[in-house]
Amino acid sequence: MSTQLWSFGLQWSRVGINAALFLVATRFLTLAEIGLFATAFAPVRLSQGLHRAGISESVIVLGKYQTRLNALFALSCLSGVGLTFIFGVIGHFAAIPALIALSAIPLLNGISAVPEGLLRRGLRLRALALRTIFIQSLAAVIALGLLIYDLGIWALVSFAVINALGNCLLTAYLARWSPSGWPTFAKVVLLLPKVTQIAARDFIGAAQMPLALMAIGMMLGLQSAGAFQIAARIYNLIDALTLSPLRFIALPQLAQDTLRAKQRFAQHLAHAAWLSSWIWAIVLLFAPEILGIVLEPEHAGATAPILRALAGLGFCSAVIMPVNQALTARLETTLVLHRAILTLCLSTALLLPALMVSAEICALALSIAAMFTGLWYVRRALPRLSLTSSDLSAAIPPLFAAGLACFLVLTTPNLPMLAQILCGTLVYTSLFALLPKPHLRFT
Repeated sequence: MSTQLWSFGLQWSRVGINAALFLVATRFLTLAEIGLFATAFAPVRLSQGLHRAGISESVIVLGKYQTRLNALFALSCLSGVGLTFIFGVIGHFAAIPALIALSAIPLLNGISAVPEGLLRRGLRLRALALRTIFIQSLAAVIALGLLIYDLGIWALVSFAVINALGNCLLTAYLARWSPSGWPTFAKVVLLLPKVTQIAARDFIGAAQMPLALMAIGMMLGLQSAGAFQIAARIYNLIDALTLSPLRFIALPQLAQDTLRAKQRFAQHLAHAAWLSSWIWAIVLLFAPEILGIVLEPEHAGATAPILRALAGLGFCSAVIMPVNQALTARLETTLVLHRAILTLCLSTALLLPALMVSAEICALALSIAAMFTGLWYVRRALPRLSLTSSDLSAAIPPLFAAGLACFLVLTTPNLPMLAQILCGTLVYTSLFALLPKPHLRFT
């Protein structure tokens, strides 16, 4: 199987099984129960970007020598221990048993971050995908049994902990790597600035959704937090679909193939734009109808407006991903970090008044913040990548095709939903075949 297909399998194995179990759980749990779990899991999820993306990407970019890997492993484990202790203490004093149980996850992620980075650097996506499918399937079966026995949110807690533990053990086994010794203080200090930039970028970049979720739970209630959590899970599922062929191979390719970096960038940008444009257009057009099929009527009615409001955030995330990876490959992580900070600050500023209205307006605030900061970011990134605005032209044909497909759907309101989607998809794929685009090979 090709590299991009295994990348697709890895992303969907990470998100797909998780989302499928969560959608099944919505049949057993009320919106308030879902909101309770989401609020407890939010701080843990907030920390996952530090290890899963930050440390692992530092391994890809910086970990060419064993001494560096030792230093990265020490940083990863120490941060995991610290976060586990903090979450455990918060859970104890706040009387949130679920958070106490979930507090083990940062430590497990800290132990496995360096081995996972080594697997990603070697493009061993087949091993990562099969690992994740096996562990998540096992954890899902156990969680489903707990749901049937009416154990409520503990089924979701068990899934998260078992998944983290299994991934930690299997990743260590597959990588067959272990630290050769404890790093010197000088080596840690030498790597710390660049590692901090990479890790902080992903940590801050992943903070919007968990922070919004916690704020919604406190200000608008657990039912609103539950609806927002369902929308966020479906958003993550769609995000995996649009980015899975690229996310895990873009950074290694851009880092290694410096002679063709401009061509590679155009390929990844075009692919991301073509995959994301029509999918998010379908979300905008048909979210209520689609969610009405897969969710309980009460859950679907509360979730659909939130998911629609997140569509702008999803598209921005897709088309900006190649820019992020290209800058990281050149070790130009400062601008990426500045964008993450600016996005977090702007989204927080917009969230404050939105929390007085509804969860839907909160989701819209996240999308608006992503759009404005995305424009600021791309304008400053192009000179650092030796690119011009014309190099972004690969994203224009997908937008044109999606707009034309949407126009067709809106002018045929009497057709059934499935027929409208099929007609729009036919127009979109036909234009994909006809319009110019970079050669989308990943060899």
